[in-house]
Amino acid sequence: MHMQTGIERVRLETPYPEDHVNAYLLFGDPLTLVDTGLPFPKSLAQLEAGLARHGVRFADIEQIVVTHMHLDHIGGVAPVQKASGARIVVSEAARRIVELGEEEHRRFDAFYAAFAREAGSDVRWESRIWMQKYDWHDVVYVRDGEAVRAGGRDWRVMYVPGHSRTDICLVDAEGFAIVGDHLLPTISANAFVEPPVDPSAPRPKPLLDYRASMKRTRALDLAVVYPGHGDPFTDHRALIDRRFAEHEARCAQIRRAMDRGATTVAEITRALFPKLEGPMVMLGLSEVQGHLDLMESRGEVSSAMDGEVRRWRLVAEVSNNCPQ
Repeated sequence: MHMQTGIERVRLETPYPEDHVNAYLLFGDPLTLVDTGLPFPKSLAQLEAGLARHGVRFADIEQIVVTHMHLDHIGGVAPVQKASGARIVVSEAARRIVELGEEEHRRFDAFYAAFAREAGSDVRWESRIWMQKYDWHDVVYVRDGEAVRAGGRDWRVMYVPGHSRTDICLVDAEGFAIVGDHLLPTISANAFVEPPVDPSAPRPKPLLDYRASMKRTRALDLAVVYPGHGDPFTDHRALIDRRFAEHEARCAQIRRAMDRGATTVAEITRALFPKLEGPMVMLGLSEVQGHLDLMESRGEVSSAMDGEVRRWRLVAEVSNNCPQ
């Protein structure tokens, strides 16, 4: 797909299942880089080489847009800014992560420890696996609906929480959309459980947020979508409808696991993802919790605390086969 859009993709290898992550170069004023790969020497070398193929050096970049605060998207931000003095554009929801560093790590880690305990799991999750404090300066925090000038055109910012609390998309007047991990063509992005942006708020329900964000994106007329992993694609509505269908299939799986006696998020996770181990168990717990939130919002399940652990049960009207 090589129209003269002024949007060039740079593919960077990652050690994760997605195997590549995309950075995008937006030609025009200001010369903008969207996302930057991992903070490892190999990834930075690939970023440098990828930009060089378009005649661009780190020092030439005038602006860096961050779609969300995951390590495979923010790794090159500091080195590129150091070389260029580029300003950084990121969601307002990322302000605490960027500005507080270690203090925010500790809040995240405490949140995950409590989440695991309530789920009935002993998984250990270190937030610094994917959050690192970088020495960023000249940061512009953007909110939903604001405009960002990049690559010679105006982009509208959409705040689309779900995959993370910090996700934004950029959409221009022609229907080009740069979406990070909000919409991915080949894998369904995890709606990852995270602490609330505001520490005093209750736990977010990321899958419900994600579905609401996708409903907003679905309503847009988009020409080409540029994702954080995989190839640019068209027909985003078909993709979103497929994701919604996957949510229903996952809810049905959870219902079956509960019918067979699973009551905690950890038990359901083991039934659905028996091969997950180590910190990766957290991804499974997150996936199950998100779908339980969805089922709870529809009155299909309810829960109560049993000591330190939360137990879930099917509400009778839905399961039809277990009278009260």
